[in-house]
Amino acid sequence: MNSIKSFSDHVQCGRLKVHLVGGFRDDRQLSQKLTHQLLKNENHFPIIYGIAVNIKTAEIYRASFQGPGPEEQLRAARTLAGGPMISIYDAETEQLRIGPYSWTPFPHVDFWLQQDDKQILENLSTSPLLFFSWLSLISYLFSLVVFLVFIFLELSTVI
Repeated sequence: MNSIKSFSDHVQCGRLKVHLVGGFRDDRQLSQKLTHQLLKNENHFPIIYGIAVNIKTAEIYRASFQGPGPEEQLRAARTLAGGPMISIYDAETEQLRIGPYSWTPFPHVDFWLQQDDKQILENLSTSPLLFFSWLSLISYLFSLVVFLVFIFLELSTVI
C-alpha cells in the first residue's frame, strides 16, 4: 500500500481507490491476503472474467467477447508448444495482427493423445477449475494437441 501511496505524496486529501486485476497464489505469499476474498473453496474465482481499457480515456470496464478472436487454435497451439506470450494488438492501426512466428514440434504429442481427462486437466491447463465447462476444456485442449499434430505432419510433407 505504501508503494501506491507514494505516487500521490503531494496530495493532502482525497480518496484512494485500488483495483486488483489478476492475482494468483505465489511462492512468497505476497498477494495471499489481497486475493483471499477472491477464492471459493480455495480455488481462484474472479468477480469479473474479463476487463478492457479504453486507451484514449484510461477507462477500465467489464469486457465481454463475442468470440475468441482470429485464429484461436493457431495462437493457443503456439503457446501450448512453448512459445512466448505475444501482443497481437497493434495500437497504431487499432487492429489485431498475428505476425509470423514459429515453434518447435510439440514434445511427446503421442503420449498426450493417450492420456485420460484428469491427466490432461492437471498438466495442460493453467486454471482448469475456472473453465466454464470441464468437458469443453478437455475438448479444447485435445483439439489443440490434434491441431499441433496436423500442422507438424503438414510441415513434414513440405520439407
